[in-house]
Amino acid sequence: MSDLSLNVTWQEILRETESGNVPHCRAIAAPLKYHDEIIEALAKIILGSYRPNHPDLLVTGDINKAPTIDLCRNLINEIAVKPLEAQKRLGVIMNSDKLLLPAANSLLKLAEEPPAHACLLFLMEDSRLFLPTLRSRARFNALTFHEENDSAEPPQTAPDWIEWLAKTRKAIPDVDAVIKDLNSWASYAVSTHDFILAERIEKLRLIADRKNLSLIQLCDIIILTLREENIHCENLLDDFR
Repeated sequence: MSDLSLNVTWQEILRETESGNVPHCRAIAAPLKYHDEIIEALAKIILGSYRPNHPDLLVTGDINKAPTIDLCRNLINEIAVKPLEAQKRLGVIMNSDKLLLPAANSLLKLAEEPPAHACLLFLMEDSRLFLPTLRSRARFNALTFHEENDSAEPPQTAPDWIEWLAKTRKAIPDVDAVIKDLNSWASYAVSTHDFILAERIEKLRLIADRKNLSLIQLCDIIILTLREENIHCENLLDDFR
């Protein structure tokens, strides 16, 4: 089982796609090593099958380089053609965070309104470099993963939680520090094969990452979810997401 399959945001994308909720333009930020796996998984659902030379899978650029303006224009022309095998055509723009401005601008109209039989997928590593005018036209998701060497067991006992809470609220009053703790706890859960706990922590991280709760509110939710066993945490997490 790969790290990608354990990512909560990725699972949500798959569920959306399998249900037929396929946006005309999607953008995904993820580490480069997952890009081929993302393309294969989405192609299997959207096109019904996957192979590198599928006539309705149009990939421009490659794993190491963003497409040039000429390649982008070629994609625009190719995706206008009706599907040859599948019900739709899937256009993939690799390294879209590294697109030069002329190439990115050439895709604005296509991203705004692709042909009815087509959908676009922008893949990138660094969402901060993705052109805002393209991002505004896409359904955007960032897949966050945890470094294997950044792993720590979550607090276990009441004194452990009290110590963590004191450190978080006083010594490090920063939501980003809480996110770092959640990342390390999730890594620990994955390393011990406690995937239920890992998924629960990942949902908490998604809540924290939105930064629309105060530090005190966030800490309370974390403790309720991970410490209080009588809390129906799945309902709690859904309410805050």
